[in-house]
Amino acid sequence: MFRIAAGVTAVVFLVLFVILLVAGRAYVTTYGVAPSDGADFLARRAAPLFAGLAVMLWLLRGLPVGTARDGVCYGLATVWFGIAATGVYEFTMGQAEATILIAATAEVIGGAVFVLVRRR
Repeated sequence: MFRIAAGVTAVVFLVLFVILLVAGRAYVTTYGVAPSDGADFLARRAAPLFAGLAVMLWLLRGLPVGTARDGVCYGLATVWFGIAATGVYEFTMGQAEATILIAATAEVIGGAVFVLVRRR
């Protein structure tokens, strides 16, 4: 299970890397946020974080049950839940449209998957 979750997440993060790097402005508008030079700048700056996570997950997808895998799972759960929380927060503050809640739902599922596969 962990191998599949890590592999799928690596691919998702790689796609996010490409989107944020080359089309950050378009990505921001998906959530009803007005595009700006600042948002585009931050998207490009965040892109390598997703690339790094993708590489790490791809290379670590064969980790056996143990402390290292626990760390990866809890770290990824934190990433997913944190991204979801910021989306919900921005929606409640009126900064993003309801489409962010679709993403937040998927992100909560991503976090839950890593909590569940930690010891399987």
